[in-house]
Amino acid sequence: MAKVLTYRRLTDDVVAAPNQNSAIPANYRWQPTRGFRLKADLVYGGSWLFAQGYCRIKLHVRNRQVFRQAAGRGYFVYGNHTQPFGDVFTPMRVNQSRRVFTLASAANLSVPVLGRLVPYGGGVLVPRRLHQLRDFNAEIRQLIQAKHVVMIYPEAHVWPYYTGIRPFEAGAFHYPVELDAPVFVTTMTYQKRHWRRKPRRILYVDGPFWPDCELPIKLRQEALAGQVKKTMVARASLSNAEYIRYQQKEGTCP
Repeated sequence: MAKVLTYRRLTDDVVAAPNQNSAIPANYRWQPTRGFRLKADLVYGGSWLFAQGYCRIKLHVRNRQVFRQAAGRGYFVYGNHTQPFGDVFTPMRVNQSRRVFTLASAANLSVPVLGRLVPYGGGVLVPRRLHQLRDFNAEIRQLIQAKHVVMIYPEAHVWPYYTGIRPFEAGAFHYPVELDAPVFVTTMTYQKRHWRRKPRRILYVDGPFWPDCELPIKLRQEALAGQVKKTMVARASLSNAEYIRYQQKEGTCP
């Protein structure tokens, strides 16, 4: 039988870090120093090598060639968030020739040992303090201008092996609209195996999707979010294995 996890709302965090209220230090710098870059090259290089081996065994990718349509420019990738461990390394495997930077919550810093490595491994910490947004936004712009990949999990919280698509806000598409950058979608699906209860993981890649420059900015974000959501829902419907069953607690609203 499938393991059961309960939730109150689809926006709940069912896998909590040791300190969910961790905040980015007030003096945190997104623009790296030379020393930071040297450490980051080592940590990211090791993570990239691990990702190639780990994901080669554990993950099957479909339609990765669509990334070629963004040759010579930076782009954004949006994915469903269903693998606490795998979602760290999957983008490195899928975008093999590009450096990937993933938006991450400051709560990840509280994870023992590995939490300290998050910024060095390509994690771009999302600030809660308004005065930090300027530097954060400048870093996102710089990454796209440098032709890197920015990975975003718009559902925010990881739900292991969840086979649906949870709500996400159009605000998560502010950056590709502002920078007029292409967007790709990765959707993790779960397929039955005859010899194991744990399902096979198949990742689908779709895109590119472009902001509609004829629309006002807010509607541009909503339209792009709608395209991504529609694509994810269609791909997620290919899942046919329920490794973890999610049940809503009685007396709560979605």
